[in-house]
Amino acid sequence: MPGARIALVVANDHYDDPGLRSLVAPAQDAAALAEALADPSVGGFEVQVLRNESAQGIRVAVEDFFADRQPEDLLLLHFSCHGLKNAAGELFLAVADTKPARLASTAVAADFVNRQMSDSRAQRIALFLDCCYGGAFPRGMVVRAAGEAQVRDAFAGQADVGGGRGRVVVTASSAMEYAFEGGQLATDATPAPSVFTGAVVDGLTTGEADRDGDGWVGLTELVGYVTDRVRRVTPNQNPQMWTFGSQGELLIARSRIRRITPAPLAPELTEAMESPLPAARFGVVDYLRERLSDADLGQAYAAWQALHRMIDDDSRRVSDAVAEAIAGAELVVTPPDVELTGETAELRLEGPPIALTASASASVSWLKVEQDGAIVRVRADGAGDASVILSGPIGERRIPVRATLPDTESEPPAPPPEPEPEPVPRPAPLPEPPQTEPPQVERLQTEPAQTGPVPELSVESVRPPWWLIGVLIVGSGLLIGINWPGAAESSNLWYDPETTGWHVYRSWHDPVFLSSVTALVVSLISRWAGPVALGVVAGAVAGVLEDALLILGAGIWENDTETPWSWLAVLGIGLVMAAVLLVVLWPERWRIRPVPVPGAVLVVAGGILVLASGLINHPDGFAFVEVTVLAVLEPLVVVALAWLALAAVEARALTWLAATATTYAVISAIAAIPALTGGDAPVAFLAALLGSAAIVAGVLSRVLRLPSRP
Repeated sequence: MPGARIALVVANDHYDDPGLRSLVAPAQDAAALAEALADPSVGGFEVQVLRNESAQGIRVAVEDFFADRQPEDLLLLHFSCHGLKNAAGELFLAVADTKPARLASTAVAADFVNRQMSDSRAQRIALFLDCCYGGAFPRGMVVRAAGEAQVRDAFAGQADVGGGRGRVVVTASSAMEYAFEGGQLATDATPAPSVFTGAVVDGLTTGEADRDGDGWVGLTELVGYVTDRVRRVTPNQNPQMWTFGSQGELLIARSRIRRITPAPLAPELTEAMESPLPAARFGVVDYLRERLSDADLGQAYAAWQALHRMIDDDSRRVSDAVAEAIAGAELVVTPPDVELTGETAELRLEGPPIALTASASASVSWLKVEQDGAIVRVRADGAGDASVILSGPIGERRIPVRATLPDTESEPPAPPPEPEPEPVPRPAPLPEPPQTEPPQVERLQTEPAQTGPVPELSVESVRPPWWLIGVLIVGSGLLIGINWPGAAESSNLWYDPETTGWHVYRSWHDPVFLSSVTALVVSLISRWAGPVALGVVAGAVAGVLEDALLILGAGIWENDTETPWSWLAVLGIGLVMAAVLLVVLWPERWRIRPVPVPGAVLVVAGGILVLASGLINHPDGFAFVEVTVLAVLEPLVVVALAWLALAAVEARALTWLAATATTYAVISAIAAIPALTGGDAPVAFLAALLGSAAIVAGVLSRVLRLPSRP
């Protein structure tokens, strides 16, 4: 919307005059309301907070607030304090230095606020009065309003304001009622916002006040919501709203909750859902699955509801298809949990449009959540365990968050920063993160646009545990020892004397030895490189396992220089390494669809070329598949790995699977070199090379499109 959105929150909970009892709620009112109004995803206001200021200071601030504004500006002024009246029944707002016997000079007159509103050029003004005075009411409530403080009369002058200006005054109660303050009066009570302001904050932050589901919380909607909430807590309090020259709705906040109305299903579709023929119902599931990903949220929500009605279908085939369709529409959040040590973390939401309507909120007040479309930023002003709650029309998801205070012991050793860190932690340890974190968030947002997906994925990386690194290093070392090439052409990697007479010498660049060395080197840096490094190790291990299975299955080990026990050892070590990698890297859910069509075409075409390389005859009339039919393992494995990478939706799973498939494809291309150098078959080598390149290109096409997803 055009125009500035500016708010001034005035709260007073301490009074110099002993006749005015101190309040608990205003401090909480100011903090909670200011946070909600300033949140870009809620109010988007520029907020100023005045707490326990003098009457003169508040008058100056109020005049400044209304002065020099533009007609299209939206101004919101909120008072949380005692309300007093003089002998003439005029309303005054009590502040820190107010003397009840000298209201005209020591309090803020409602007439003063009235005049400033009238003189302002802003055409959209909302005034909230949570004003109060008095003693205790029933336990758990505190009286907050004067019985004869006539609010409407105090601001009646606003009705004479012309020019189409809309002014709205909202009060915590009517003229003859009290307003209440939430929280126990006991000394061990936990401070909380007043009943009225607490309802205002809840209506804004939860989006429940958006009763028409248009994505905005209008002032009329907000007052209706607050009135219902307040009456449920204390039936004797009735919030009031007066409008003066107001035209149209004042939109106070954006709603975090999208209310979606399901579109009606076609009668033919409803009939097919009830058909006695399982094939007909199965066809309905396919149609609803497509609608579930529709950009039309009404259609998607209707499909989701219809699928849930079919979840218990008596046909196992239909019910399984329904479960798969519903699972495919679930919201995917990466990373699945968050650890905070002072920095800001990011959650990425992925899924169909209906899932991406989920709104984020925090389970505790010290956890701060800011949502920008499919990105949720999380920071903590405290320590402990909490959750980010993602709520949408198709369900709720909780993301565990563990926050710990940053370690400050490392600060003293640096001489220059010593003078600054020492005073800062004591007076204000918490304000520091909001000032320092935004630049870091900016860097995380801008890096992917410049350098691709790697920086974004690395943010979500989890360091591998030391035990895993130890197992990988030991296993790689053993593989290197077993497959040590020795002197040139002194032993064969494999030998087929019976059918083709082909053989491949062990060398420093044979695929098994090269895979073993790659696994060792990358394992050494995996603590810092994260899932990418583990994926490379997994690809190398997959290459070793495939060669071991092929050689053992075909019986083409060289009996003169080694026994099959060495290859059995290679197989066993490879299986152990693969198992520990899967324990650590196992994704939340394995997916095989949907996959991006361009990437899938490249991967399948590459797999066909790799398979063809094993079917092409060499000059001696033999093809590699005649050595062993297990030659088809290579294209099958590389296509399977690449396909899993294409279908992955978790960023971490995509990272390591892409690295695994790429590494395996590169090793496959290297394994085809003997076809060129020893077998004089350039066509077979070229087919293997192009096939591996196509597979790598298909995987990279999926990785490179990750940051651009909405």
